[in-house]
Amino acid sequence: MNFSDKCKVLGELWLLYREDAKTNEAWDAFFTYNDVALPMAWGISDGLVSAVEDSGLEDYIDETWEMFCEYISIDPSGQYANIAAAWDASPNLPLSEINDDKDDVASNVKVRRTRKKAEPPSE
Repeated sequence: MNFSDKCKVLGELWLLYREDAKTNEAWDAFFTYNDVALPMAWGISDGLVSAVEDSGLEDYIDETWEMFCEYISIDPSGQYANIAAAWDASPNLPLSEINDDKDDVASNVKVRRTRKKAEPPSE
């Protein structure tokens, strides 16, 4: 996956899930550890920040990408158009759907996704 696509997915992760992460110990640790790379990825993706060659920024983002892919069990070299596509490729629940069981936090990240069929709107 190219650098700008990684930035897009990681930037959306940071923008959309940083508050949800605070309710889950494992994800909170992920966001804390990647406190530089995630907002930088968002800034690069939105055109607010330019990655400077040899700045090491790409290394931070690549490390965060690898860690994120490991967390949600997806192929780091797969192609994901956005955070929703990454979650769709994962067997794990999206972060906002994880129940924070204080006795078993780490296994929550590994819970299989259950999809509900869309129901027609009620009239």
